[in-house]
Amino acid sequence: MGWSSANEIFNPVARALIDAGAPNDTKRKVLGDLIGGLQDGDWDTEDESLEEFLDDPAVIQAFADKGVHLSDRRCCRAEHAKEPAAHLLALRHEDVSETEMARAIDAYAHHLAERIRASRDHARGATSGTAIVDFAADLIDPQTKSKP
Repeated sequence: MGWSSANEIFNPVARALIDAGAPNDTKRKVLGDLIGGLQDGDWDTEDESLEEFLDDPAVIQAFADKGVHLSDRRCCRAEHAKEPAAHLLALRHEDVSETEMARAIDAYAHHLAERIRASRDHARGATSGTAIVDFAADLIDPQTKSKP
């Protein structure tokens, strides 16, 4: 038999840690231990609590550490939001909106442009090489223009 009232234990503890400004590693450890204990007590609505905290990567990771994911994998997309390539791969789901996909593609383009800009020193100072790299980076990511 499942135990849905565990949400009433988990959610206030998670909210208190977030409100207190607990470091991410502390939130992940404390909440991970709590999730494990509640699962041992037959918690079967973890996904409902996970959904409440999709804006906090440490909470998402604590659930992932215990094998809890949302069926539409929104948790994975949120977890990988700071890793552009992983984020794009996590978007492979029918419930992904066009807006969310556009944001992920823009973030990946920015990531690529930053990598191009970081590699321009490998052009060995050649003016034409640097100009080409800057031009390519600015085409990919026009919001962050290259510095002369």
